[in-house]
Amino acid sequence: MSSPDPEPAMTDAEKAQFVLGVYFRTQAAIEKYLGADGLPAWTDRVATINSSAMLKRIEDPADRARDLLTGLATMLDVYGSDTVRTDEPHSTSLAVRRCGIYDYRERAQAQGVELTLRRPCEYCVDLHHRTADKLGVAVEHELGERSCHWTVQVPEAEPGKDLP
Repeated sequence: MSSPDPEPAMTDAEKAQFVLGVYFRTQAAIEKYLGADGLPAWTDRVATINSSAMLKRIEDPADRARDLLTGLATMLDVYGSDTVRTDEPHSTSLAVRRCGIYDYRERAQAQGVELTLRRPCEYCVDLHHRTADKLGVAVEHELGERSCHWTVQVPEAEPGKDLP
């Protein structure tokens, strides 16, 4: 008797969507489990982990300030968002013209994922402000409808950092 044909291997795109789905459903479950009252403590814990990792990885405060929006930009890119990053001498900004997380949330909800938060911004904004606070970085944001704009103030480079 012959064995059944093996399942075809997943493509890279299918693997990425699978991982994204697992991440998204895990985050939705955490939000549901913790509820509105418990979510700030969770967000603070994640901000502590993120800021601690950045402090170990990036020594210069100006470089940390510039990197603060990189994680957000990367996550938004995974969700297919339309973003523009702009670096100026004393600031860096991220304009999110269309947040793909909204689109993904709608598809996930249609497939039965229970969402606790009304908007993904409820978690995202709190997380990035808490992370910035732990790093001593000034960050501002403006929310739109499925869009947002973030600006981080970049401190002067530490004396001697640009010298060989």
